[in-house]
Amino acid sequence: MTKSLFTLARKLKLENTSREFRDFSEAHAHTAARRLMDETFADFADVDRSFVREFQTAGFSARVMELALFAALREQGKELDRTSTAPDFVVRGDTSVAIEATTTNPPQNEEADDADATSAVRRLIPDDFEADEAEFVFHAGKALRRKLEHRDAQVRAYWEKPHVEGIPFVVALQSFHSPSSLFHAVGPLTTYLYGKRDVATRDSNGFLILNSQAVAEHRHKDKALPSGLFAQPEAEHLAAVIFTNSATVSKFGRMGTERGYGPDDVAMTRCGVMYDPDPDAVIPVPFAYVVGDYGPEEHETFSEGFHVLHNPWARTRVADGALDGFTEHRLQPDGRMLTTYRQPDYFFSRTIMLQGSSAPQLARHRAQEYLTGMVKNP
Repeated sequence: MTKSLFTLARKLKLENTSREFRDFSEAHAHTAARRLMDETFADFADVDRSFVREFQTAGFSARVMELALFAALREQGKELDRTSTAPDFVVRGDTSVAIEATTTNPPQNEEADDADATSAVRRLIPDDFEADEAEFVFHAGKALRRKLEHRDAQVRAYWEKPHVEGIPFVVALQSFHSPSSLFHAVGPLTTYLYGKRDVATRDSNGFLILNSQAVAEHRHKDKALPSGLFAQPEAEHLAAVIFTNSATVSKFGRMGTERGYGPDDVAMTRCGVMYDPDPDAVIPVPFAYVVGDYGPEEHETFSEGFHVLHNPWARTRVADGALDGFTEHRLQPDGRMLTTYRQPDYFFSRTIMLQGSSAPQLARHRAQEYLTGMVKNP
């Protein structure tokens, strides 16, 4: 029998599934995403036989992220060992690495009750950016520390399990603790992990100069979180952190649409801001495009949007080439960051789905409207 993420788990009733799952599984506009998810899941070894139930209940977003990470590693040709329940993925071969996936999550049973789509979109953009960023760092730090402190029934940490002993241990992270959590790119997490941030100034000729500035702590409301997790003793076994803010339903929808899996009356516009290759740039550049309005050579990949932040103080470090399908970040001796891009880097984006006979034309109009608006109001 062909396994599917959308066949209800044993003894699970539809009314006991999450609203996210129900909305997604029933929507005509998500046809392409569902087909690509099932296509990906067909090769996914559900070791503890809980993936489908969690996907259909409280763990929807976390399981989508895990499925996207699996697809990204597979498209890079990695040899994946899925014979044990933890860590989630063990990459075998000359450059082995053990990866445990985790997410930040909203309080239990908290679901948005938006009156309409417009109000839902507004909730994606934080009203107070600095406060929202502080909350993002705080939740990310808590999630990472939970994985470092976790012990199994035999009181073993992830890196102490017999099948991964001596292999670099990595945590993959995505944030879902609030509607605006996906708005935040890798920058704030980089500052938290290394305890340093780049400060931009200009020389007398107007050229960009980056200097490193130490950061002691991160504050969220009345709580303080020490900065520089990588350099702290409890992180000596954390070889790297993989971060993404785009391993979502929208990614599966866009990539499924590129493959022709979607209905003809559904079109998608993706818009946001992305990395500017100009060495003197300090702000990202806006982008917008209609999904599928380009050739196969420009199709999105699962690896796009994943970042690897390497820990220079780890006992066992990730070998060169082990995760080179992702964007990589390394701390340099002068305190600045070296980032290696291997695919487009979209800092933040949202995907607008349009439905109806004129959906393709409307999608192109929305893309142009977004770019025009960004030019007028940068």
